[in-house]
Amino acid sequence: MRKLFYFILIISLAGASACKKDKSPGSNTNTTAFQLTQDSIYMIAQEDYYWNTSLPTYSVFNPRQYTSGSTDLNKFTGEIDAYTQLSKNPANKNQPYEYDPLNPGSSKYSFIDDGAVNGELNAVKGDFGFNIFYTYTNVIRVSLVYPGSPAAAAGLQRSDQIIGVNGQTDNNIYITNSNDPFNDPAYKFVTGAVNNGSAITLQIRKTNGDTKTITINTKSYTVNPVIYTNTYALKGGRTAGYMVFNSFIGLSNIQARLDSVFNVFSSKNVTDLIIDLRYNGGGDVETSIYLTNLIAPSNVSGSVMNTTYWTANMQNDKYPILQKKLGPFSTGYFKSTNPAQIEKFAKKGSVSATRVFFLVTGNTASASELTINNVKPKMDVQLIGDTTYGKPVGFLSNLIVNGHYLYTPEFETKNSAGEGGYYTGMPPKGTTPTGGVYNGWYVLETITNDFGDTNETLLKYAISYIENGSYPSSSTPKVQSLSSTAIAMSDYQRKILAVKTQSYRKNSMYINLKRK
Repeated sequence: MRKLFYFILIISLAGASACKKDKSPGSNTNTTAFQLTQDSIYMIAQEDYYWNTSLPTYSVFNPRQYTSGSTDLNKFTGEIDAYTQLSKNPANKNQPYEYDPLNPGSSKYSFIDDGAVNGELNAVKGDFGFNIFYTYTNVIRVSLVYPGSPAAAAGLQRSDQIIGVNGQTDNNIYITNSNDPFNDPAYKFVTGAVNNGSAITLQIRKTNGDTKTITINTKSYTVNPVIYTNTYALKGGRTAGYMVFNSFIGLSNIQARLDSVFNVFSSKNVTDLIIDLRYNGGGDVETSIYLTNLIAPSNVSGSVMNTTYWTANMQNDKYPILQKKLGPFSTGYFKSTNPAQIEKFAKKGSVSATRVFFLVTGNTASASELTINNVKPKMDVQLIGDTTYGKPVGFLSNLIVNGHYLYTPEFETKNSAGEGGYYTGMPPKGTTPTGGVYNGWYVLETITNDFGDTNETLLKYAISYIENGSYPSSSTPKVQSLSSTAIAMSDYQRKILAVKTQSYRKNSMYINLKRK
């Protein structure tokens, strides 16, 4: 199962196993645990799904009809995909709110998991620790390496070109079906080896032309999402503070590191912030709020940062399943007017920048977008890169149904200006269908330079703006390659692969909105 980017509300909901009290109408002693789980998934959705008014009755939907798939998770996913396609978003041509343009018919947000997501919230991963991207149909590059991961220990670096995977080379790893690259056999082989294997052997070519072969084994390691930091003394007396931040893990696991980074920024009298969220798929909302308060100017303290809007049933105190598992909650607790649902700024640290550049791509989502939206009304916000994923909604966490974790949206957030609803993503230098206006510059990354290199495309554009007050006048740069025979793909094809290549377990942390 592949889902990318999630808001998650961490509240202990242990014991929701199979939701036995929620037996479906007409259930009998022959009902299986699998069927009860199907019933529970749908009954929870009927009660608390953010767009539950679009859902038909139990008998009309018939959750037990979804039996296709090799595993229970696959079958549950079929049920979830079905009910998440029933809503209509008038701001997006009446497509479902969970419409995924890169995978029509599949839910963009909702998913069910075996517990791996919950473990990653605690900053523990068990994988190779690197991501890849096809910059051309026949050029594969390493886009990111986690510090402390098996890949880092093996010497893998961003911008390394992969020329062999598990003994396979050339057309066995390069895309030949450019009309449908996601279903190309070679693409499936490579991404399967990277995302699902326990050991992988890579032939790589370094940027200096040297080649080498390395073998990497998966193992558990503690995630350090601060991939790179630096400061740059620039023209005009400006100083930029740059941080590559790749996941919003639980605040207790990252707060000291964030404080350290921003203390250095303060000591260097940083005037402009560059926060690189290009591959950051989300994580803990508490961490997003903390980072927001590090970025924001001090004069906003005490003002509204954002407001949480829960599903109508929860706002109207009609949530018996969750009241039993979560509660007790007082009457009106989930109303947007309740102070418990209104987050206010509380400035952290002493960085006093009034402008922030966010480096973004289609893999920028959830808590990353929340952070951008939080500060947007309060300071000069510039987006550089590609349109973000588009996820303004969030989940409850630890909602366990017969041993499986169910994540399906129950709330959305809006900033102090009432802005939200960016379901189609935040476009650099553009507008959303709901009227959101974003400043910045659209440009494709090249992945031929490591993070922090001032010639790296997205960073270069940010520095150019800081020094010159405008973005380079040249057109969008073409993706570069070490190969003179590289075969190009369209921007759309690149976007499909950019999002779909990243396994949700490898590339996305999940938002943990602390109960207030």
